[in-house]
Amino acid sequence: MIDKAKSEKKRLSAYTDAQLSSLIKEGNSDAFVELTARYVELIRAKSAPFHGTFLDHDDFYQEGLWGLYTAACTYRTDKGSRFSTYASICIHNRILMAYRNAKCGRNQPLDGFVSLNEEINLSASDTANPEAQYLSKERLQQVHFAIQNMLTEMEQKTLHLYLNGCSYAEIAQKMQITQKAADNALQRVRQKLRKHSEF
Repeated sequence: MIDKAKSEKKRLSAYTDAQLSSLIKEGNSDAFVELTARYVELIRAKSAPFHGTFLDHDDFYQEGLWGLYTAACTYRTDKGSRFSTYASICIHNRILMAYRNAKCGRNQPLDGFVSLNEEINLSASDTANPEAQYLSKERLQQVHFAIQNMLTEMEQKTLHLYLNGCSYAEIAQKMQITQKAADNALQRVRQKLRKHSEF
């Protein structure tokens, strides 16, 4: 079993980011572990400016992780942009959205929000140190378990819409609930994930 896991990790390490994205779309959680190991330093760098503001450091890191997952699930090679550029924008926007939500409420425009069509000169680190890789894998396994086993169906649907860029108003409309109910559902998601994985 251990040899098989090592073999899979070695195989995935040879994949490009775009190839890992394709596997993630098919539900390959190991591919997301590998991708996160490559981007963990970028997520930390992008969340660093917001430390000590309206959310905990771990909250911003979690938002960045969700931004990376969103990037992996929505990346399209036919758009002509590199995955690293696209992922950097998704991570930036997700962290900024969390900051906006904590500071100003749910429906105000995002100052500093980066368009997905805008090129930015921040590339992801290709490798992470062994400790970072281990921590990333452990956290992702915990999050995956929590999502599948601890969240209610409503909470999973709310999280899915949130990760796909829906505002609280859009979530409420799609699920036919109030914005307050959507907000409460996402707060429960955060609490459950934090409690289970120490995010």
